[in-house]
Amino acid sequence: MRDRNKLREVFVNGNGDKSKAFDGDLRSTVVAGWFDQAMARHGQGDLTQAQVFYQRVLDAQPEHPEALNFLGILMQQRGQSTQAEQFIRRAIRSAPGYAAAYTNLGNVLVVQRRYEDAIVAYRQAIIYKADEVEACVNMGAVLRGLGRLPEALEAYRQASERRPASAEIHHRLGLVLAELGRFEEAIAAQETALRCDAGHEEAIKQLGGLLHREGRFEDARMVLGNAVFQLGDSKAALALLQYWLRLMPDDPIAQHRLAAWFGQDRVPARASDAYVTYLFDRYAEGFDQHLVQELNYQAPAVVMERIAEILDAPTAGLEVLDAGCGTGLCAPLLRPYARRLVGVDLSPRMLDKARERGGYDELVTAELTAFLATWPQTYDLIVSADTLVYFGALETVFAAAAAALRPGGWLAFTAEAATGDVPPGGFRINPSGRYSHTAEYLRQALVGAGLEIRSMTTATLRQECDKPMMGYVVLACQPVASIG
Repeated sequence: MRDRNKLREVFVNGNGDKSKAFDGDLRSTVVAGWFDQAMARHGQGDLTQAQVFYQRVLDAQPEHPEALNFLGILMQQRGQSTQAEQFIRRAIRSAPGYAAAYTNLGNVLVVQRRYEDAIVAYRQAIIYKADEVEACVNMGAVLRGLGRLPEALEAYRQASERRPASAEIHHRLGLVLAELGRFEEAIAAQETALRCDAGHEEAIKQLGGLLHREGRFEDARMVLGNAVFQLGDSKAALALLQYWLRLMPDDPIAQHRLAAWFGQDRVPARASDAYVTYLFDRYAEGFDQHLVQELNYQAPAVVMERIAEILDAPTAGLEVLDAGCGTGLCAPLLRPYARRLVGVDLSPRMLDKARERGGYDELVTAELTAFLATWPQTYDLIVSADTLVYFGALETVFAAAAAALRPGGWLAFTAEAATGDVPPGGFRINPSGRYSHTAEYLRQALVGAGLEIRSMTTATLRQECDKPMMGYVVLACQPVASIG
């Protein structure tokens, strides 16, 4: 057999009698190798070398349909639209049933703004290959741009039937349905898109906007809020929050997250009722497992340790309030002290979990400060574990707690410690959405409420991003003489 390098040289240069230099199998192998090289370089973005190898294929096989098609694509990438069209039309003449080439021809014609010719090319692609999805999608885009919405709708429907797992296709289908005024169908299409890809940002925006337009404000908030929480403090989350606030300029959940993650606009003095309710209703089902098993949550235990050090041994003789009781993690710890144990929380779903756990004489859905204000001189012990982290300014809630305590009564709570530069006002909002406070600010706010600090110690309250979250455990009392 002849030396392969010599044969390759003859073939490349076109010298000699090719029919004698190569047998058919060797010719096919070499051409296939060149084509593979062309495709690899093309995929890497090396258009110059890709063109060299495509041209080698065509020198050997001038009507090689795939080389013609992909060289046409390459020419379009170079901005040479006329040459691109010529190569792709040659590919079609070489292989009249080449559906992908018709799709690419349509794409080139769109660039040339020959929209009717592009539509004809796309339709031809679909005739030759019914599942040529890109032709359906691209034709839908052209028809939509021309205002021919019913035809665009049909194109996108065909595409969605052929590729039902594509979020982008369902999203585009939903856009056309909305433009046709078929809003319920548009909502269903965007919901389908998000079932395919929960992170499809444009589908999230469109679904939120459609729900808002239909007056389904809570549903819109839920869609946007869930997406924002999943995205975290990212550029995508910022864009979504900004869109959310364009829809609902006064929405407290969006405002709170924007302030916490991006420091924009005025930092709220506390988390709004709507934000807290939304947050904890959302997490109620897996709250205990997440806190205890994943975050090593210690707040109830450390606050009860301090109570045990300062108060007399429990005799079940106190009126006790679990302020921000959540799912009731403090109930078994407080029950030995309580003649009557009341739990208050903003989240109905968290209270449902507390009710299942048991241990309370009463559970109330209410905002903490407002609740305290309605029960003057009622409680011997108010415990707030990991609740005041949703308050920035504490003066009002401390004053309400002081008024709700009986003479000699106790307020016990945890607060996250503000680290680094001292924040203005003594507290800051963190990316977690929670607030942290300085020790000096806590002292000033408690004294201003007329409470005496008996203990302020530091402790690890939980894990945050695999690091210990340090906080303060504080016990303060209502002096006997301070109540007339």
